[in-house]
Amino acid sequence: MNVSVRPLLITAAFLAPPGAFAQCVDFSDDPAGCQPATFDTPIGQMPSVRVNAEGDIDPFSSEADARAGFAALESELNLFRNFEKIHWVLTIPSERDPGTGAWRGGDLDGAGDARGLGIAGQCAYVGHRNGPGTTRAVDIFRIQPDPVADPPVRVGEIPAMAVGNEGFDDRELRSLVYTASDGEDRQIMVRNAGTSTIGRLETYQVDMETCLPVFRSATYDFNGPSHEFFLWHDPANSNRVLVFMAMFAGGGLPDPENPGLRIPDAIVLAVTDEDTGEVLENPQVLAGFSLESVGGPPINERPDETGLFGDGRFADFSGEENLAGRAGNYQNRQNNMLHSLSVSNDGERVYAAGGNAGFYVLNSEGVARNTNADLAAGTADCNTRSTIVASGGFVDAALLAEIAGDCLHMVVSDDPGLQAFLASEASDAAKAARYLVLLTRSRIDVHPPFSSLPTGIHSAVFVPGRPARVRGNVDQRPAYVWLSDENGGCPLMHARMVSVEAEATPVMVGAFAIPDNRMEECLTQAVTEPNGERRRNVPQQNHNPTVFENLVFTTWYGHGLRAIDISNPYSPREVGYALTLPHGVARSYPVFKDGLIYWSDSDTGLHVARYVGPRSEELPGPGSGVYESNATSPHR
Repeated sequence: MNVSVRPLLITAAFLAPPGAFAQCVDFSDDPAGCQPATFDTPIGQMPSVRVNAEGDIDPFSSEADARAGFAALESELNLFRNFEKIHWVLTIPSERDPGTGAWRGGDLDGAGDARGLGIAGQCAYVGHRNGPGTTRAVDIFRIQPDPVADPPVRVGEIPAMAVGNEGFDDRELRSLVYTASDGEDRQIMVRNAGTSTIGRLETYQVDMETCLPVFRSATYDFNGPSHEFFLWHDPANSNRVLVFMAMFAGGGLPDPENPGLRIPDAIVLAVTDEDTGEVLENPQVLAGFSLESVGGPPINERPDETGLFGDGRFADFSGEENLAGRAGNYQNRQNNMLHSLSVSNDGERVYAAGGNAGFYVLNSEGVARNTNADLAAGTADCNTRSTIVASGGFVDAALLAEIAGDCLHMVVSDDPGLQAFLASEASDAAKAARYLVLLTRSRIDVHPPFSSLPTGIHSAVFVPGRPARVRGNVDQRPAYVWLSDENGGCPLMHARMVSVEAEATPVMVGAFAIPDNRMEECLTQAVTEPNGERRRNVPQQNHNPTVFENLVFTTWYGHGLRAIDISNPYSPREVGYALTLPHGVARSYPVFKDGLIYWSDSDTGLHVARYVGPRSEELPGPGSGVYESNATSPHR
């Protein structure tokens, strides 16, 4: 009987009118339920410049009209799903062109330059890109008692760092409220700014009521361009706050403070006094790590004459062109530089986004368990810099066992099997060969074959609340790490979920991409505004994620803020998005405070929204503290 009915059912299905089965029906217990496909950013319909109240491009429109026009277009183009828009706070005002009377140069024109974002207590700090001839200060905002009804109010500024007429890029700001051992609450703001060749760090103690600085540390010069950093608060010593700095372009440069050595890829500094909690007058350098020193790929690696690198060959898309005539991606160098990192709450693990060298895990127990005083004095029970076992392509097998004694070292060096083999009677060649194989396996590295300049693996953030269920995981190390890739051109890169259940052998188990990550979509992206004029370039790289147990919120540059359900790590899926107008560059780590999400957009200023989609009840609400993935969270 079933045999005779089944063809009729199939026939009926094929004869059903269009759209009859478009409504998704969910029979699972999944809180997210049915979800539409990942949103395809309608770039050609999204103006990247000022509009009037009707939504038409108009450089002469008033602020009120421009805001009304953008809001109408955001609704018409369905640019918000499962997000409630709360505030748009301008950080760069527009200026009138004296010749034409047109507005230009501000957030309303898609021409702002917001960068780093730091939030703690009731204070928010927004940095700016700056550059030659531009020296904008850090904006200080106070978050109001009713943050939904009232936007943050600008209450002051911190002058720009500058050399001559060139303002430094305030790319990274972090703030933290903590209770020192004397029982007093203190608030600091840590600032990392620089140029293409300079990186400098300053720490401010700020008045929690006014958000204004009352003390500034001496400026620490990294002697090269510093990049992203993690602010770690020691759970065992409330006075102790450390900076874990990634020297993306600065690592590997000659170290003028240590002749004969090179600047590490990662540098750890103390910014508060571990005995009193006061901001240090001079930051203390505690430890460093260098991938190349322990046998990793060389910085700025070049291929041989055939295009072959030490670990493979890149796919060549240069035979394709997008609508602007730009060739597809082709890569002729690997940066192999540390770009970003996150640190476990106990401080004993660092999850490293190593650019074209991939992702890897560092053991940082030596930093977490020693005092600042011992680390700075070199009297700690670990080596404060990486043991140099590799030079000029040669690995000194006699030194390999010493790596496990470094304050920061790759977890593969802790493996008891490797340690036993290094202590055996095997030949030096055999020891070096086994070590290099395991070292390479300990990095999940998709570059090559994927072309990914300028960055590669951009961010690496562990998934909290989901410890690996493997034997011996008494420290509750995480099972998963979320990775974002950053690159320009075509094809764009995407995001990956990586299992670190075996820390020394990470493996990709899931991925998430947007339609424009496909070569076909990327090449055919619109290059004109809605009115047909040539549009300005809006970068579209995947950037900074803030990660919760089941949700990831990531700023995806020109593709806005994206909410991704990772409850099934093997199948991440989009559950919401917020794309603001004018079309800009969602940039900073999303910061969660009192149920609201704050992020900076490189072109349009500071944005505030609330996620109202699936699993929103799992997110921290009012009074729960501040959550972000570039500082110990929650914090105050």
